[in-house]
Amino acid sequence: MLLLDIGNTNIKIYDGKEVRRVAAHARNIPHEAFCYISVNPRLEETLHLMSHATDLAPLFDFPTHYAGIGIDRVAACYTVEDGVVVDAGSAVTVDIMKHGVHQGGFILPGIRSCKESFVNISSKLIMDPKKEISLSTLPQNTGDALLYATLKSILLMIAYHARGERIYVTGGDGVRLCEYLHNAEYDGNLVFKGMRKVIKERGRSC
Repeated sequence: MLLLDIGNTNIKIYDGKEVRRVAAHARNIPHEAFCYISVNPRLEETLHLMSHATDLAPLFDFPTHYAGIGIDRVAACYTVEDGVVVDAGSAVTVDIMKHGVHQGGFILPGIRSCKESFVNISSKLIMDPKKEISLSTLPQNTGDALLYATLKSILLMIAYHARGERIYVTGGDGVRLCEYLHNAEYDGNLVFKGMRKVIKERGRSC
């Protein structure tokens, strides 16, 4: 079973054992049969013309009042009955699930996006996203101050809405966030698990 999670920058390809990333270009789309979800409008027409490609988006039964929620967020939430679902990439999406129903969510700038924004303000505002810092003491230099504020703003928003519920984290910066979050677990395949669940529910094969 070949599954594709197609974003605007990268395509994640899951073969049932491991995930590999390729640039989001038509030439990188596999020639063998696959199921996919996509938030990339540039590849939409190409995908629809491929007879070996199955779009899973119409198959998800996902009650929500949230208008325009991305299919990647739907897939990430699909296996969670109760808790907070965090996808930490260029943007950090946070969604609340209760009894299998989506309650709503919000979007924050990601760690790397904040780094780029600071430099646009001033060339002196340089932040190292990978640096290890303490969040229990106030920073004593500009780089640490930027990272402290970035991490704290994300973590406090997540913790406030979690209210003790389990936190399910995925995405490129998810491991970093889990270092500071209580009651959190990282799952890099959370989106693919949602895709596999809907395939099983609908009796499809890829």
